[in-house]
Amino acid sequence: MAEAFIQVLLDNLTSFLKGELTLLFGFQDEFQRLSSMFSTIQAVLEDAQEKQLNNKPLENWLQKLNAATYEVDDILDEYKTKATRFSQSEYGRYHPKVIPFRHKVGKRMDQVMKKLKAIAEERKNFHLHEKIVERQAVRRETGSVLTEPQVYGRDKEKDEIVKILINNVSDAQHLSVLPILGMGGLGKTTLAQMVFNDQRVTEHFHSKIWICVSEDFDEKRLIKAIVESIEGRPLLGEMDLAPLQKKLQELLNGKRYLLVLDDVWNEDQQKWANLRAVLKVGASGASVLTTTRLEKVGSIMGTLQPYELSNLSQEDCWLLFMQRAFGHQEEINPNLVAIGKEIVKKSGGVPLAAKTLGGILCFKREERAWEHVRDSPIWNLPQDESSILPALRLSYHQLPLDLKQCFAYCAVFPKDAKMEKEKLISLWMAHGFLLSKGNMELEDVGDEVWKELYLRSFFQEIEVKDGKTYFKMHDLIHDLATSLFSANTSSSNIREINKHSYTHMMSIGFAEVVFFYTLPPLEKFISLRVLNLGDSTFNKLPSSIGDLVHLRYLNLYGSGMRSLPKQLCKLQNLQTLDLQYCTKLCCLPKETSKLGSLRNLLLDGSQSLTCMPPRIGSLTCLKTLGQFVVGRKKGYQLGELGNLNLYGSIKISHLERVKNDRDAKEANLSAKGNLHSLSMSWNNFGPHIYESEEVKVLEALKPHSNLTSLKIYGFRGIHLPEWMNHSVLKNIVSILISNFRNCSCLPPFGDLPCLESLELHWGSADVEYVEEVDIDVHSGFPTRIRFPSLRKLDIWDFGSLKGLLKKEGEEQFPVLEELIIHECPFLTLSSNLRALTSLRICYNKVATSFPEEMFKNLANLKYLTISRCNNLKELPTSLASLNALKSLKIQLCCALESLPEEGLEGLSSLTELFVEHCNMLKCLPEGLQHLTTLTSLKIRGCPQLIKRCEKGIGEDWHKISHIPNVNIYN
Repeated sequence: MAEAFIQVLLDNLTSFLKGELTLLFGFQDEFQRLSSMFSTIQAVLEDAQEKQLNNKPLENWLQKLNAATYEVDDILDEYKTKATRFSQSEYGRYHPKVIPFRHKVGKRMDQVMKKLKAIAEERKNFHLHEKIVERQAVRRETGSVLTEPQVYGRDKEKDEIVKILINNVSDAQHLSVLPILGMGGLGKTTLAQMVFNDQRVTEHFHSKIWICVSEDFDEKRLIKAIVESIEGRPLLGEMDLAPLQKKLQELLNGKRYLLVLDDVWNEDQQKWANLRAVLKVGASGASVLTTTRLEKVGSIMGTLQPYELSNLSQEDCWLLFMQRAFGHQEEINPNLVAIGKEIVKKSGGVPLAAKTLGGILCFKREERAWEHVRDSPIWNLPQDESSILPALRLSYHQLPLDLKQCFAYCAVFPKDAKMEKEKLISLWMAHGFLLSKGNMELEDVGDEVWKELYLRSFFQEIEVKDGKTYFKMHDLIHDLATSLFSANTSSSNIREINKHSYTHMMSIGFAEVVFFYTLPPLEKFISLRVLNLGDSTFNKLPSSIGDLVHLRYLNLYGSGMRSLPKQLCKLQNLQTLDLQYCTKLCCLPKETSKLGSLRNLLLDGSQSLTCMPPRIGSLTCLKTLGQFVVGRKKGYQLGELGNLNLYGSIKISHLERVKNDRDAKEANLSAKGNLHSLSMSWNNFGPHIYESEEVKVLEALKPHSNLTSLKIYGFRGIHLPEWMNHSVLKNIVSILISNFRNCSCLPPFGDLPCLESLELHWGSADVEYVEEVDIDVHSGFPTRIRFPSLRKLDIWDFGSLKGLLKKEGEEQFPVLEELIIHECPFLTLSSNLRALTSLRICYNKVATSFPEEMFKNLANLKYLTISRCNNLKELPTSLASLNALKSLKIQLCCALESLPEEGLEGLSSLTELFVEHCNMLKCLPEGLQHLTTLTSLKIRGCPQLIKRCEKGIGEDWHKISHIPNVNIYN
């Protein structure tokens, strides 16, 4: 990787030599000689990189060159830092510390020059040839939506496995386990994903769970992960193994579930036996699908014959290669086709190899480049019979300079780790791996690098969530990245320290990544760029943090610190300060504005912050500011945001401190086109001194039209702003407005073309409809289709709400899938919600019954929950129209006396019925015995029902005896 970082260093030297700092303090000639020497060495590095794989002396030479390169980088970085500090002081070049500083730098320069001369001389022993190296990737236009390409040659295998799961073992009384067995890179995970997402599988199983196991087969970790997957949210706090086991069994009890355990390496039979014992509570047909490379794993876990995955045919490998190499190109050079087919033969029928080889050639149309891949000596290296590492190594050597080190760095993450793109780019920046490109921000350069690596198949399993992109690396790609690291390190050149539970040690180039459990003395690590102390128990950061002059990235995520040392503000090179979820942190150091290089100040979840440091607006490099707490004095007010070019998301709190709209306008939110998420909050408690100004203040906080997520809390104005319309919020995807009791009407949310999620909590008692505007269907605008993209609607505590729309029509809520109604006692559903699949009605303390038409227009409803309706005595017979309903849950309806006889008979798709704490419910309807699809019945805390449903002797037992899984308990 030496050539990659040398290019970065040469860029830095060239830029530095053009600046004034060299002239101020001398050493211009010395730095110029360094630049010339590195340029000479760089010319032969591509040849050296390829030859080192079977040449140990050459590998050692490259390691020495790497070490010298990083040493020069340290000298240059320290020189720039100290020289900047001197030049900004009142003494300038006559500062009393300049002479000892020059002496120290001069001594270090002499030492490194001697090393480099020796390295340059030794180079002659290896007879290396000069090669032209592609410095930066040829960029192509890419969209923001990243999707996996088409899967070739696995439809037959998918159908066979689906049939095994839904036909062959559907009546099995014991837990069925089917292993998918095959070598790395064959596509076991891809095949399992195809099965998991197949419509037949989705309809057959009550619940589907996907768990990536990897090498850590820990029972407690896996049970916790399964529980979190089923519940769709993380478990809060630590739980012991026994209660975790009990919770999982409650969730799986009586369910025909499918559990995928992906990438299993565990060969300890007892570990699997322990987990299997917990999983055995499911209904008939419950199944586990596991993927593994090891036959022993398959024999330990499998109750069925392992499904051995074969290699792809040459034809399918060629199609996969073509898709990656040529995309949708119509005219293809026949000579490239001939060479490409020869390359594909070398992939050995392994999809990952074919995909990766196609990826590295996707931007190259010169025959010579394709021949270079076909004829590379890397194919002739000794290897295991099934190894695909040569194909992957080739993919690395074909990378442009600006991608190589960025890719290799990813090995510091554990295998199967879910990585965050934005965080990775910040780490690349911290280590200096990104080459500057014109006027582009480094974050944008990093985004391009990431996309190029994705397009070359180095990254997979892309997921976009809350404006952030997450991804993984195939474990063989991870092996490739790991193989690029050098093992020669010393404490003086460590560049990254991680306090984490990772179990492996890695080196970046020559610079080690250390994992530890107690904080070591920081002064030992003079070259440190990255310090990861996330989720640590440390309550105090040592003052020696200020001595880490090279530090770019400091992660204190989730720490228990109440304050930070003032010495932190000496870190002139610090780019990222991660203080997310530091829940005890009250304030930041007053001189935080001195962190002139700071680009990311991450404060999400640090709710104890009472104020910001003064003059935060002077941090002109700042791109990410997770939170801004409004203050009353100058230097703490909204105007500090005015000139900041912010990216991502920001939460602005304590807006009740803003006096008027003039102060609000100074935030200049309408100009911040790179913000995608905006949260604004007023204090929910206590008086608002400027309450009469809140409408104008919010009006002045108009965002840019690029915004995709908007949240407003505690607003006490009498109406929401005029900018809540289709022209300003044309790209908005989600809106949450909470505690806005004074707003007597709502904006025309139905106009918003991209709105997918709308949450309205604790609104005014004057609001009668979610949308009250009269729609003129002949005017052409507003659009005739109301809420065209809305998929989730969540309404809480609107005491007078009567309906969703004042004027009903056919083209309303065409894709609405989830509806949650809390504390809206008079709301009825008369709209035709044909796409609705999930409905929750909760906390209705008024209604004794629901209108008969309540469930008439919900043809596709699959999940219905009725909870905490204290006075509800009966359910409408229109329940019978819910032919698609799979799950019915009735909870804490303490006045409910009966379930409708006719209503239940029509539920021909019902598989799960759950009745909980309905004290007055006397009996079950006769129609229950005709529901042949019902596989699970749970009755909890219903004393009269429990007695009548007693097995064999209860008066209602005959109604439920046909149900395979019946659970009745107090």
